[in-house]
Amino acid sequence: MKLVFFDARVWRYVVSAISKIIEEGVFIVDPEKGFRFRAMDPSHVILLDLWFPTEAFEEFDVAERVEVGVSLEDVAKVLRRARKEDKLEIAAEGNKFMLSLIGRGRRQFTLPVLDIAAEDIPEPSLEFKAEARVMSDVYRDAIKDIELVGDVIKFEAREGELKIASSSELGEAEVVLSVESGSLVEINVEGEQSATYSLDYFSELSGAARVADAVVIKFSSEMPALVEHELPQGAKFSFLIAPRAE
Repeated sequence: MKLVFFDARVWRYVVSAISKIIEEGVFIVDPEKGFRFRAMDPSHVILLDLWFPTEAFEEFDVAERVEVGVSLEDVAKVLRRARKEDKLEIAAEGNKFMLSLIGRGRRQFTLPVLDIAAEDIPEPSLEFKAEARVMSDVYRDAIKDIELVGDVIKFEAREGELKIASSSELGEAEVVLSVESGSLVEINVEGEQSATYSLDYFSELSGAARVADAVVIKFSSEMPALVEHELPQGAKFSFLIAPRAE
């Protein structure tokens, strides 16, 4: 197995974010479906899903489906060494997993393959009544703003507007995004929708938005939320999170 991706920093920020939630997991590489990583956190509050299609890679040399068990923390440590001009090469052979940063020279790191199996997680079947598309920098700023006061994140959607808020004994914070102001790319909503989630997960995963073109937030009142990061080359990182009772 050998894969080459044009920008190692995309992997750096996404895997670093994932490693804050999941300690170890299985990378699945399929000659037809591309690269995928799916896993739930130990408390089963959040499902993480990372996917790169085969055409996202400059080189995709995979003869058959390959499953590679890895320490996400160790992979993240290596990827933090990625520079602006580096490409990423991913390879596996036997019980060795290799990551190479190719730019000014070639830096190769070899990690052990862990003896773990991929989780059998069914594809969720949910319908969302609110869907908002936000530029990634606007999304990250909103998370940073509401982190100042609370430990929950509340989404409220109505026609043309998405409100992101939090509150605690320290006070209240509210960010209002709208199509009219240009802070929302678009929003589609049935009536008014409102739901609350644990802010910690959004904070820990917000780093992935640094390399996303846009972030799509889908939810319904008192239902799970799906947050999709649109990555370069048609790749996608998403997480599905259970609601929190107010």
